[in-house]
Amino acid sequence: MAKRYYWLKLKADWFSDKRIKKLRSIAGGDTHTIIYLKMMLLSLKDEGKLYFEGVEDNFASEIALALDEDAENVKLTLAFLQRHGLIEIGDKYQLTEVPTIIGSETASTIRSRECRERKKQLALGQKALQCNTKETGCNNLKQVCRVERELEIERDRER
Repeated sequence: MAKRYYWLKLKADWFSDKRIKKLRSIAGGDTHTIIYLKMMLLSLKDEGKLYFEGVEDNFASEIALALDEDAENVKLTLAFLQRHGLIEIGDKYQLTEVPTIIGSETASTIRSRECRERKKQLALGQKALQCNTKETGCNNLKQVCRVERELEIERDRER
């Protein structure tokens, strides 16, 4: 199966958002902010959804286990996120901001994009670096000549 890469596209002013500023200003706020970021990363493959699987007694403890964080800090972070509309709790836990800030692509997509970019540069007449040129010519003529010479040498030896 193809490898898939995910990322979060945080806005340049993400830390200037009033909710994030408020989260950072509470006691242990930097820890809570990191927990929130880890939760976003954990939910990337499911477009911001986190699920309670019943491994622990409650959701906060289970997420704390997954994130390697203290359960009490995760509990406080979840309460803050819910109070400020950053998480919706139902049959699943939906981080509300995540679906709009994620991106994803496979390794083959990356290679295809790079290939198109190289072709575009060559079409525009820009000089490409040696490693960015199409393919190295296989020197067919030289190879044919060498083969013919070797055949001649073998014939001469036989005579």
